[in-house]
Amino acid sequence: MALMIPPVKLKWLEHLNSSWITEDSESIATRDGVSVLYSKLLANKEVVLLPQQVLCLKGPQLPDFERESLSSDEQEHYLDALLSSQLALAKMVCSDSPFAAALRKRVLVLQRIFYALSNKYHDKGKVKQQQHSPESNSGSSDLHSVSERPRSSTDALIEMGVRTGLSLLFALLRQSWMMPPPPGPGGGPGGSINLCNDVIHTAIDVVSSLPPLSLANESKIPPMGLDCLAQVTTFLKGVTMPNSGADILGRRLASELLLGLASQRGSLRYLLEWIEMALAAAAVVSTMEQNKVLLSQEGLIGYDCFMNILIQMRRSLGSTADRSQWREPTRTPDGLCSLYEAALCLFEE
Repeated sequence: MALMIPPVKLKWLEHLNSSWITEDSESIATRDGVSVLYSKLLANKEVVLLPQQVLCLKGPQLPDFERESLSSDEQEHYLDALLSSQLALAKMVCSDSPFAAALRKRVLVLQRIFYALSNKYHDKGKVKQQQHSPESNSGSSDLHSVSERPRSSTDALIEMGVRTGLSLLFALLRQSWMMPPPPGPGGGPGGSINLCNDVIHTAIDVVSSLPPLSLANESKIPPMGLDCLAQVTTFLKGVTMPNSGADILGRRLASELLLGLASQRGSLRYLLEWIEMALAAAAVVSTMEQNKVLLSQEGLIGYDCFMNILIQMRRSLGSTADRSQWREPTRTPDGLCSLYEAALCLFEE
């Protein structure tokens, strides 16, 4: 027998955990507070109402009064059937009461808050504890982590291959940027720099093709993956500086890739790190301008790339503001914008 309250489907969104942690849990003591938080669940589609099933109100099949007398076992069977039917009807009536509906909403809201707290401070804390253990206790922490999750030889080989592969890639990119380009077939510059930029451009295409906030839940990313992200981020930060040795396009692509990774990770920390990088690069550009050694198109980022990420962030937060009210950086005729203005826009956001 189906209940009068429609059934629901729960689908918690990982990138909303931080907002649920900040909710006032004491507001669920009142029905108005519960209604507001439950409406938030419905608006974010974390609770989806399912179609109401058809109620089955038909009672037990009882014998006609003209039949012969029933045995004691048959009488007991029909009596149990009547009691079960009445109990089911009583459950349906009670569950359809305003008190039951408010209680059910309160339980769903509490379940969402507890899930956010558990995911933010318990599951994620275990991962961070394994990654950022103090150097003085590195030996004991390594033994503890090994005892919890034994690493197979295959895992060790994969980790070694990934680490050495990243180190080799970074070294080759630095070396190719530092070395003068070989002459091309017609006496012009060769394609070593273009090859390096193609590598970063391919990474940008991969990050752009990912669904929003694909890297937001770090508790589900293995430690090796987080370590690779940290290495890539550190390398790209060095590349974005005007004195890094990379060409102008390479520095611009590195800043765009860094911004894409920061937006996919969905944390204020990584967005602030990108702002810090952009302001540092802008400061170097300002110094070069004073010394009159500035090259053309220095300290810029692609306008469309920056605005696409900014719009994606607004959509992820459910912003309905008019675009005419948004703060946007100044677009150059070449389709670029200043890193300094982009950092200010992102910081204001």
